[in-house]
Amino acid sequence: MFEVEHHASDDPQIVVLALAGELDLTNAGALEERVEQAVSMNGVRLVLDLRRVAFIDSAALHVLFRAARDLGKERFGLVVEPQSTISRTFEIVSVSEVATLGGSVDDLSAALSSS
Repeated sequence: MFEVEHHASDDPQIVVLALAGELDLTNAGALEERVEQAVSMNGVRLVLDLRRVAFIDSAALHVLFRAARDLGKERFGLVVEPQSTISRTFEIVSVSEVATLGGSVDDLSAALSSS
């Protein structure tokens, strides 16, 4: 099970979704729908706050990589705690090559705004 919260951003072109729980095959489709809804406007940048995600499997990773392909690194960011359980997974699959990574929503929003 996972939760999604839409957070306000100072920049109207940045959509921030905070995710919590486990991202896996059982909810990858719902995750993809939420991501697609969030980026339905042209030019929008997406920040996914994953600091409360406890687990992520290959189905959910596929959703993230598809979003990265569609948006590009300059328009797609992931907030991840460096010591989190999913951080090592992201390192193994080289997420940093396709998405901008940051430790806070504010830092990542600023980085995406300036690109």
